[in-house]
Amino acid sequence: MGWIEDYLHRGQKQDANTTVPTAFAGQARQRWQKLAEELRADVAEFNSQQPGADFAQPSENQFVVSNSISGLQLTLTADFAAQTISYNYSSINDRSAGVPEGGILSIRQSRRRGVEFYSADERLTSEETREVLLKPVLFPPQLVEIFYRKGTPRARR
Repeated sequence: MGWIEDYLHRGQKQDANTTVPTAFAGQARQRWQKLAEELRADVAEFNSQQPGADFAQPSENQFVVSNSISGLQLTLTADFAAQTISYNYSSINDRSAGVPEGGILSIRQSRRRGVEFYSADERLTSEETREVLLKPVLFPPQLVEIFYRKGTPRARR
């Protein structure tokens, strides 16, 4: 087989495999929406103990979690073409003692054919993903100290 025939044959194989990226994109969007539900539930649980947190979805590919008590905001932005989620923290008032660095999670196919989030080549469970993202906003060091002094149920965990 010559290079031209080989090249044309390869193009036909790629056409047959176009359903794989499409299926992955659909699964990635489903996992993104599941993350939204999980974050919303975590914010509600937090607010049941200590009010001040808020979840918003300003666009299909963006979530924002803020905490007026800590003075921090988390912005998550999904880039499905790049298979990444970037997360950034910012100050929303003068209560924050500093703004943590953000980062990037990759969206990958897991061995079980599902879609999972990864940080530095380490697969994160749903719980780990949310803890990595929310802990700086909901439990920054200056607030954790206050929680322990007050003896709130959340602090004893």
